[in-house]
Amino acid sequence: MHFDSRRAGWRSLDLELLSVDAEAERVELPAIDAQLIDLQIHGTRLVSSRRRSGWATGLLGPGSLSTTAPGATSSLRWSSPTGDDHVTQIRLLIPAPTMTRVASEAFGGSASRFRPPDGLAFDDDVLRALLTRLHRAARAGVSELYAATAAEFIAVHLLTNHGTAPAPPRPARDDARVARAVDLLHDRLDRPVTLAELAAEAGLSRFHLLRLFRQQTGETPARLHQRLRLDLARRLLRTTSLTVAAVAHRCGFADQSHFAKAFRRQVGASPTGYRADAQRPSDR
Repeated sequence: MHFDSRRAGWRSLDLELLSVDAEAERVELPAIDAQLIDLQIHGTRLVSSRRRSGWATGLLGPGSLSTTAPGATSSLRWSSPTGDDHVTQIRLLIPAPTMTRVASEAFGGSASRFRPPDGLAFDDDVLRALLTRLHRAARAGVSELYAATAAEFIAVHLLTNHGTAPAPPRPARDDARVARAVDLLHDRLDRPVTLAELAAEAGLSRFHLLRLFRQQTGETPARLHQRLRLDLARRLLRTTSLTVAAVAHRCGFADQSHFAKAFRRQVGASPTGYRADAQRPSDR
């Protein structure tokens, strides 16, 4: 049953499918230079773990997640209250340098005080789905680029949602760096804007910009850009005779069907229907 993603040529992360005995008196996990994440997919165990915060006990069944920080050691013992002979888990290892680099980009000067997550059991639907999908992708021989992108995303997700770091300072309401990024979005409604371009305009790393942008605007740059483009589309449909295709192009949508779907999702009507309603004389 054992499977290792190195068979697929992946180097950015290591993913294994493991089958282990459902009973163990004591297992010592040595420190490794990687963030370890386990997703249990079969069997049930009552696990006791001694970590840096002391002993903890948890019931791990299908869908349970646990994680060990780079450089951390732990002592484990477990038994199966359901009488299982073995349990199956997906194990993911993200190299410590990846975690450190992402923490530095995301938290800047606070990165040196940042502590990666370390816990016996935690809940995260995103990670469950990602580890399951990564296992399928590795078996299918998907490229190293897929693995590298996934490793960076998972590192950001873990650090942001489960790590321990000093609370970031809230940006000033008129933070000029975020304002410059917003101005660029307004200036580029007719074409895409990449996160790298926005970060360069703001003079921030991509992750730092995302964090400040969310704090100040309540949205991601992509979400705000989409909303601004569709607001422009509504104005053009109301006040001009441009065709729907021309409006889509003016608002940066290369594909008219994509424009129509996005418009309906935000406005609740098709572009044609919206224009007809907007131009219909109101009852007196």
